Amino acid sequence: MKKMEVERHSVFTRVVHWSIAITGIILGLTGLEIGGHYGVRFLGDNVTSTHVYVGIVFGVLWVLFTYYMLTKEWKWVGLHRVAYSLRFLWAETKAWFGGPHIEDPRAYDPKKGDYVEKIMPTQVMVWWGYWILAVIIGFTGLAMYFKDFFAWVFDIGSAIGPIFGAESGYAFVRGVHLLFMYLFAVVLIMHMYAVLIFGVLKSMITGKREEKVAE
Repeated sequence: MKKMEVERHSVFTRVVHWSIAITGIILGLTGLEIGGHYGVRFLGDNVTSTHVYVGIVFGVLWVLFTYYMLTKEWKWVGLHRVAYSLRFLWAETKAWFGGPHIEDPRAYDPKKGDYVEKIMPTQVMVWWGYWILAVIIGFTGLAMYFKDFFAWVFDIGSAIGPIFGAESGYAFVRGVHLLFMYLFAVVLIMHMYAVLIFGVLKSMITGKREEKVAE
């Protein structure tokens, strides 16, 4: 199999990616401390303000990353590829249980100077999962901090919260915030596993990767 080294990720992509990772970890630790979960002690008295400020930075980074993905990577992660991603996931799942091997579709065409396929198709769902979770976490976080401005959110929470055992609108919003933080962590763990399995960790550090040359 012929391979060649190509630039997979720009400096911008790498800086924003790792900045999101670092701020996300800080948000997770400070959020657990604010909620009094698992005995986490990270910053003490400054934990709430740090959580809010880092959350704002996290949000700005996601806006930048979303703009980049929409303008530069849409053909790889666009909504039009979700169905393809699901079909690939199903084929990959069957392969795990003894089905036919799934060939890595990633390849680079040196004549065109572009990828034939840049990502594992399941990454489409990972991207959208991250994005939806980040939006919900960010929105509920802002609502809890700016309670007066988002009073209508707590009214909605008060109406539907009892269905889920929440004692108040605030408790419901806080529960949603925590739940989606856990879901974000689950997606993160799956993402880390896939990065190692599919050999793309180094490229997010150096920007380059040995890619299969399209025939």
